[in-house]
Amino acid sequence: MDAALALLRRARRPAIMAGTDLYWGHGEEALRALAEELRIPVFLNGLARGCVAADHELFFSRARSSGLRGADVALLIGVPMDFRLGFGAALGAETQIVAIDRTPPPRPYPRTVAAALFGDMTDVMDVLREAAVGGGGASPSSAARDGWISSLREIEDELRSQELGLLEDERAPLHPMRVYGELGALLERDAICVGDGGDFVSYAGRMIESFAPGCWLDPGPFGCLGSGPGYALAAKLAHPERQVVLLLGDGAFGFSAMEFDTLARHGVAVVGVMGNNGIWGLEKHPMELIYGYSVAVDLRPETRYDVLVEALGGHGELVRRPAQLRPALERAFAAGTPALVNVLTDPAVAYPRRSSLA
Repeated sequence: MDAALALLRRARRPAIMAGTDLYWGHGEEALRALAEELRIPVFLNGLARGCVAADHELFFSRARSSGLRGADVALLIGVPMDFRLGFGAALGAETQIVAIDRTPPPRPYPRTVAAALFGDMTDVMDVLREAAVGGGGASPSSAARDGWISSLREIEDELRSQELGLLEDERAPLHPMRVYGELGALLERDAICVGDGGDFVSYAGRMIESFAPGCWLDPGPFGCLGSGPGYALAAKLAHPERQVVLLLGDGAFGFSAMEFDTLARHGVAVVGVMGNNGIWGLEKHPMELIYGYSVAVDLRPETRYDVLVEALGGHGELVRRPAQLRPALERAFAAGTPALVNVLTDPAVAYPRRSSLA
């Protein structure tokens, strides 16, 4: 704790990267207090999305690369240093790391940490915050940290502005960004979004805004496709008054498509939105990039999964063109039954990845 406090008090460009263990540890209030009182920008992944609201002044997503590489001190709270953080390479070479979690990791950290704090994460963050605020003062001026936050906000705003063209893209089949641009306008603040797919859900993780804990569920780092309908069923039963949206790739749909029968028989009005590009995109594009060819990654183009959902007692629609999308989504939310909006998306679009896929 002394080592962590010394680093935090000197930090001029601190950053917080928080993940799934924070959510399971119910640490969102302690996280917000820590960030707000010490003026630290926050990045989230996994189930931690929503633990700081997407419209909070200290929350950032697009500026994550700049924020983690530029930080002089990074607090990793409930997040493993796995492939999502480049096994530590996503952080700057000179960044000092403070790891906070419930228990020590099962394997050594892939890069050196300056301090590691284990225990109830709420207690750890509270003690760290109180000591940093009242135990001798944080030496960097608030102006230094505000300047750091402002620089990240400029990067965030610029990168978001670069996305506007894709949010209004008129191509057919559709770009996944257009799908999420239309869907985002219809989501309520407490909507629960469940991801079940590869590239299509990667775009969702980037574009879907979460404002409260528990509003985002996905297959997790092991990519256990097929979990989505079960997650959505449980979420809608737990919160029948809230929108529950199941975001599906066409490949992932094949793992547990018949759960739409379960949804229909029990009257559970989950709205499914599918990005149907007729390929295993997360496999096809990297294969072709690395090897120049791909194997066993093509699905049947334009399969009418919406008709299957209709046959099971739900509401189904096919979307071929951008102009059809918003009306189809509105009808799905109004249907009062499980629904699937089957959107044909462009198979040539590959999610831009920087981390190793190996």
